[in-house]
Order: sequence, then C-alpha cells, then structure tokens
Amino acid sequence: MLSWMEWTEFIGYAGSLLVAISLMMSSLARLRWINLSGALAFAVYGWFVGAYPVLVVNGFIVLVNIYYLGRMSRTRDYFSLMSISRLDNNYLHTFLTFHEADIGRFFPDFSLESLRNPRVTFILRNVNPAGLVVYEENGDEVRIHLDYVLPIYRDLRCARFFLDEMAPIWRERGINKMLSPAAGATHRDYLKRLGFRRGDLQGQSWFERSLD
Repeated sequence: MLSWMEWTEFIGYAGSLLVAISLMMSSLARLRWINLSGALAFAVYGWFVGAYPVLVVNGFIVLVNIYYLGRMSRTRDYFSLMSISRLDNNYLHTFLTFHEADIGRFFPDFSLESLRNPRVTFILRNVNPAGLVVYEENGDEVRIHLDYVLPIYRDLRCARFFLDEMAPIWRERGINKMLSPAAGATHRDYLKRLGFRRGDLQGQSWFERSLD
C-alpha cells in the first residue's frame, strides 16, 4: 500500500504527464480539458507539499482553462456543405495534395481516380473548409471512401452535421445503409461513436450504419 508521500508524488507525476499529453493534442478543446486536469493535479500536489507558488500558478492555469472552455461552449459555429461537381477542380486537388500524408494515415487505400462515380462534398465550418467527404451511391447503399476532417476540427460536429444533412436526401433516393472502410483503431473508434457497426464487404473490413 502506498504511503502518503508516495501518493503525493504520484499526483505530481500524473499532473506532469497530463500537461505533457495536452501539448500533443491537435483539438483545442481536448488540449484545454487535459491541460486543466494536469494543472489541477499540480495544484493539489503543491497544496500537499506546501509548495504554494506551484499551487498559485497552477490554480491560475485551471481558472484560465475554465474561462476559455466556457467561451468555447457558448460559441455557435456555422456549418454548411459545398459539393464539387468537377473532379478536375483545382482546389480539390490542392486540398488532397496538401493533406495527403494525414489522409493516408486514416485512408491508406484512398484514390479519387480509382472511383467510378465519386461525389465530393466539402464540410465548411464558419465558411472554412473543415473536412472532405468522397462517397459513391450504389443501389440501396452509399459507400463513404473518404471522410477526412482537419485535426483542429475533430470533435465529431462536422461528421454529425454531414450525416444529419445527407441522411434525409439519401433516404429519398432509396438508400438505407452507409458503409465506411475501417482503417486503423482511431478511425474505427470514430465510426463507432457515430453509430456504425462492424460489417464485411467482399472480404474487406468495413463499418456500416442503417439509415432506417
């Protein structure tokens, strides 16, 4: 069983680890939440060991994080969709080239040129291009070949807006199922949070979600 001093040291190390992890977050909201937790642990550590400068500084950091998280929660983003009708669109190819390495992490097999009849839609957040979706409609199902969102916007809001907007349109066209490739643990977790379930398509691992 850990002694009192060992528990105190553990809290200090935990605070250090959380602060370090927060600096690796691409999502600003996630960064602030983890940084807040780390600063709170440091403040508690400072109180226990009598290091009051540590307590004061990290208590201030906790308050700063709470303030900005409160502001973020009150901010209302404006979302919209912008379809691209021409596959030779210069901005589309510039976007794909610029983010090629990050896209490849989640969709290593994606190739726009290999698709027969792709439909391309940008997700705009406050008029900024936050994400790109490439899909094909095939009978009663839609296959999402690319669902890429910029790191700073990865809070599921872009994906949920896209699905909320497109689901009624797809249902009117007789589509009742969405399919998405399961490339990597991070993307599989993302799909599960959106209501997708593991499926199988031609021997490949895909996730699916009903539109009924």
